[in-house]
Amino acid sequence: MLKQAIVLAFAATSLSAPLPAEQAGIDPALQAECAAIGRLKIADVAIESSSPQGPGVGWAAGMPAGGRMQPAAVSRGFCRVQGKIEGSIAFELWLPARAEWNGKFLGAGVGGAAGTFNYSDLPRGVSRGYAAATTDTGHKISDPAWMLDAAARDNYTHRANHLLAVKSKAIVQAAYGAAPKHSYFIGCSGGGRQGLKELQRYPADYDGILTGANGPRTPEMTTRRMWEILQRDANPNLMKAGDWQLIADAGRQSCDAADGVADGLVEDPRQCNFRIASLTCRPGQTGSCLSSEQVRFAERIYAPLRDEKGRAIDGGLLTGVLVDSGRSQLALGTFGQAIRGTRDWKGEGFSVARDLAAIDRVMPELRADSTDLSAFRRRGGKLIQYTGWLDGAVAARMVVDYHTALTRAAGGAKSAANFSRLYMLPDVHHCAGGPGPDQIGGSGRDAPVVDSRHDLLTALEQWVEQGRAPGEMVASKVEGGAVSRTHLICPFPKRAVYRGGPVGRAESFRCEAPKVRAS
Repeated sequence: MLKQAIVLAFAATSLSAPLPAEQAGIDPALQAECAAIGRLKIADVAIESSSPQGPGVGWAAGMPAGGRMQPAAVSRGFCRVQGKIEGSIAFELWLPARAEWNGKFLGAGVGGAAGTFNYSDLPRGVSRGYAAATTDTGHKISDPAWMLDAAARDNYTHRANHLLAVKSKAIVQAAYGAAPKHSYFIGCSGGGRQGLKELQRYPADYDGILTGANGPRTPEMTTRRMWEILQRDANPNLMKAGDWQLIADAGRQSCDAADGVADGLVEDPRQCNFRIASLTCRPGQTGSCLSSEQVRFAERIYAPLRDEKGRAIDGGLLTGVLVDSGRSQLALGTFGQAIRGTRDWKGEGFSVARDLAAIDRVMPELRADSTDLSAFRRRGGKLIQYTGWLDGAVAARMVVDYHTALTRAAGGAKSAANFSRLYMLPDVHHCAGGPGPDQIGGSGRDAPVVDSRHDLLTALEQWVEQGRAPGEMVASKVEGGAVSRTHLICPFPKRAVYRGGPVGRAESFRCEAPKVRAS
């Protein structure tokens, strides 16, 4: 009945509303549709504006870029709907003209501490014909003390993206006179974690979820970030950025050939045995080396983090990972504002064991490592995870461990393969970047070739809609606007093995199961 009432209200406003003055380059029919959407009444939703937009990049003027997400071009006109859910959760819903809608919905997650919108995947979605939406999760990035608010924390950890899906679909139903045939979610980093929460907590929201660098054990990850900050603060002049880079580069170079070919890529750094101590300065050596004190400090940072009782919290940093030397505001906010109720906490009294336990008490939905995906599976839901092996923010080992646990909970590899895939990208950093081929159609941009072998979103669509599961993928390295290298990316645990030919071409490799189990 609610859906019918919404559709009738939309029809009435469409017929009676005067058309706005024609805007240059925008179809008058889109203007009429947009005006009618602006008058919709949806429970707990305030539509603040509904404005027709033309194709191109002009719409991005003055918009804040969301962290690593950069504004992108859109290839068709659309209706830009801006509003709030429950008075505090800001959202944007971009709707192509009714005649150009592909019948699908795309939810787009936001990384880091959120507080802004995903202006990369919105235009990407609309350009494909999707109705696409994103949310700031209920606070603004300009508010440095938002984590003092328990409601804001609750919205951030899980509620906002669920409500985004529910309310956006209600608007879509009204705007087009039909519900989406298929719904997808895409996100990386914090947006990837949001994707995991959706399939774990709200399995009916989406049919397919594409989640990158998703930090399933975000409490442990945040604890490490805080511990690293305090370690660096206690040794402020010991390590320079170049020292960390030296360790990362030396580790990569030492492991390059471990996978059978020296091609500048490390297929699985868990197989490496690089020792930081090998970089200790020899007598008289002054460059490209480390002092004994620096070596000991770096070894401590790369080692598994242990609590005060010696219990390992994580698996440590992988060889080749560049240590993140930034100051995570999410970590400072979590332990200062959320746990201690202090706006400007500096780290006093931090305890790995006590503070990690406190996260689960204060922000229980921050954790996204549940392996009970039975409800999602029963609906026919499909999951694709991806991450870079050299991610310095979200440990690749954490993502692999989650996939392994999920596979075990699903009844083994054959059963899990019916709904889940993981793709690991050699020598790729956080979500993208790094020396390895990083363009594979994850969150942020289409792949250079938009098909089911090169583009993960396209592969997910095909899996959900046609039942054709993704297999081998091809990642691309784009430099100067052109593809400079491609590499074969295999469904984990398989990895690319060299079989001959140019090492910079995907066809020179084949996918094989590892002969030795990595630790």
